[in-house]
Amino acid sequence: MTPTRVRYSIVALAVLLNIVSYTDRACISVVGPQLRGAFGLSPTELGLVFGSFSLSYALMQAPWGALADRRGARGIVAFAIVWWSAFSALTAAAWNLLTLVLVRFLFGAGESALSPAVASAFGRWIPVRERATAFGAFIGGGRLGGAIAPPIAALLVASFGWRAVFLSFALAGLPAALLWFRWFREGPREHPRVDEAEADLIERGASEDPPTRPAAFLCSRRLFCLLAVSFSYTLMWQFYITWFPTYLREGLGLGLGEASLYAGLPFALGVGANWAGGFFTDVLSRRGDPRFARTVVGFGALTASALLLALGLRLEDPRAAALLIASAAFAGDLFLGAGWASALSIGGKAGGTVAGMLNTMSNLGGFLSPILIGWCLQVSHDWTTVLLAACAANVAASLLWLGVNPRLSPQEVP
Repeated sequence: MTPTRVRYSIVALAVLLNIVSYTDRACISVVGPQLRGAFGLSPTELGLVFGSFSLSYALMQAPWGALADRRGARGIVAFAIVWWSAFSALTAAAWNLLTLVLVRFLFGAGESALSPAVASAFGRWIPVRERATAFGAFIGGGRLGGAIAPPIAALLVASFGWRAVFLSFALAGLPAALLWFRWFREGPREHPRVDEAEADLIERGASEDPPTRPAAFLCSRRLFCLLAVSFSYTLMWQFYITWFPTYLREGLGLGLGEASLYAGLPFALGVGANWAGGFFTDVLSRRGDPRFARTVVGFGALTASALLLALGLRLEDPRAAALLIASAAFAGDLFLGAGWASALSIGGKAGGTVAGMLNTMSNLGGFLSPILIGWCLQVSHDWTTVLLAACAANVAASLLWLGVNPRLSPQEVP
């Protein structure tokens, strides 16, 4: 009897939700210059607006993940979508720096539930040797949302003004929340479309996770390295979702329309990168040790990202430089499926909690990154310094990654 494949529809639905979340999140980067003009913001103050989202997003990750591990992801994800959509729309009502920071902070608090809750759901629905692909697809959905947001936002700004951007992107939230709540169930045996064969397949695949004692992961060197990698990589990657459109216009001298196209390129490339990286990791996993597969993919991706970013700085042609710098995001994103699969491997039944901790550190880096970039620009007026620091962060991440998935001990299974 051929098993049903409902688990793939769960992954596809999670991808759709991440597309919606990233369009809401990324559209503010395009209107950064308009916000500076409307409210008289300095570069550091605009960095604070960008970073306020990441601060609350970071702080709430682990609590949401722990709650999803205990209570399930169905209601949590639906509630979170409604919450962040409301505050995305309320961004249009801001009238000064304080209200901008407050609304974006509360926006981030709601959106922070999505990734750890989905990770917890994948722990119940996706076998170990399919997880890197599932996470690659999920994160790729976010990159797709980030890719389509800039050109749409640029068109809305030109036609209706910056406030219309936030109102328009918020509209997709309610139907997405309803779709998730109607289709998702906490486990495969609760879903009316899952047959016995698929339920058995999922349970056998999940049993390949090494057994983890409660809270034992908190003292794990693997966890420390994973969190440090997440922090370091996001210090670099957050540049693309916040300052990259400004860099293209002010640093490379591109116009609004052309800059908006290049601004979406890291996200468009990231769609393929996340899919390919997750798929390749799982292919290697099926031929041997999943930890070795994650190590190879992650180290190669992070090292290549640093090299491409450094090479982009040496090009004089602005369009070639923009293309190469955007390709550094593609290379780095190849490791993300392996990263999230590693979080579930480290956490075991507390996989949502560890995934939340992973995203907490990522978004602490995301909070600091735009503020540090804004401060650096205000002091040095030099984009090269900013991008060299991003290269250094990626080199650190690649070295730390070597400690995330050490070889199996004789007592462990893959």
